[in-house]
Amino acid sequence: MCLICVELTKNKLTSAEARRNLGEWGPTLDKEHRYEVLREIWKKEDEEMQLAEAEDNEWAGWGSD
Repeated sequence: MCLICVELTKNKLTSAEARRNLGEWGPTLDKEHRYEVLREIWKKEDEEMQLAEAEDNEWAGWGSD
Protein backbone atom coordinates (compact mmCIF):
# COMPACT_ATOMS: atom_id res chain seq x y z
CA MET A 1 0.00 0.00 0.00
CA CYS A 2 1.30 3.45 -0.88
CA LEU A 3 1.42 6.53 1.32
CA ILE A 4 -1.68 8.02 -0.32
CA CYS A 5 -3.71 4.90 0.51
CA VAL A 6 -2.38 4.78 4.05
CA GLU A 7 -3.21 8.42 4.72
CA LEU A 8 -6.66 8.11 3.14
CA THR A 9 -7.39 5.07 5.28
CA LYS A 10 -6.38 7.00 8.40
CA ASN A 11 -8.59 9.94 7.29
CA LYS A 12 -5.55 12.21 7.26
CA LEU A 13 -6.11 13.37 3.67
CA THR A 14 -9.08 14.97 1.99
CA SER A 15 -10.01 13.74 -1.47
CA ALA A 16 -8.56 16.95 -2.95
CA GLU A 17 -5.24 16.42 -1.16
CA ALA A 18 -5.18 12.79 -2.28
CA ARG A 19 -5.79 13.83 -5.90
CA ARG A 20 -2.98 16.37 -5.70
CA ASN A 21 -0.66 13.71 -4.25
CA LEU A 22 -1.69 11.26 -6.96
CA GLY A 23 -0.79 13.89 -9.54
CA GLU A 24 2.72 14.01 -8.06
CA TRP A 25 3.16 10.30 -7.29
CA GLY A 26 0.99 8.77 -10.01
CA PRO A 27 3.76 8.27 -12.56
CA THR A 28 5.76 6.23 -10.04
CA LEU A 29 2.86 3.84 -9.33
CA ASP A 30 1.99 0.90 -11.54
CA LYS A 31 -1.19 1.22 -13.58
CA GLU A 32 -3.27 -1.16 -11.45
CA HIS A 33 -2.37 0.62 -8.23
CA ARG A 34 -3.19 4.02 -9.73
CA TYR A 35 -6.69 2.68 -10.41
CA GLU A 36 -6.88 1.37 -6.85
CA VAL A 37 -5.89 4.79 -5.50
CA LEU A 38 -8.51 6.46 -7.70
CA ARG A 39 -11.18 4.10 -6.36
CA GLU A 40 -10.17 5.04 -2.81
CA ILE A 41 -10.32 8.74 -3.72
CA TRP A 42 -13.79 8.27 -5.22
CA LYS A 43 -14.94 6.55 -2.03
CA LYS A 44 -13.55 9.47 -0.01
CA GLU A 45 -15.32 11.97 -2.28
CA ASP A 46 -18.60 10.12 -1.75
CA GLU A 47 -18.08 10.21 2.03
CA GLU A 48 -17.29 13.93 1.94
CA MET A 49 -20.35 14.63 -0.22
CA GLN A 50 -22.63 12.69 2.13
CA LEU A 51 -21.19 14.53 5.13
CA ALA A 52 -21.70 17.89 3.43
CA GLU A 53 -25.29 16.99 2.55
CA ALA A 54 -25.97 15.92 6.13
CA GLU A 55 -24.54 19.20 7.41
CA ASP A 56 -26.65 21.15 4.89
CA ASN A 57 -29.76 19.32 6.05
CA GLU A 58 -28.86 20.06 9.66
CA TRP A 59 -28.51 23.78 8.92
CA ALA A 60 -31.75 23.79 6.90
CA GLY A 61 -33.66 22.92 10.06
CA TRP A 62 -32.37 25.94 11.98
CA GLY A 63 -34.82 28.75 12.45
CA SER A 64 -37.80 26.76 11.27
CA ASP A 65 -39.61 27.01 14.60
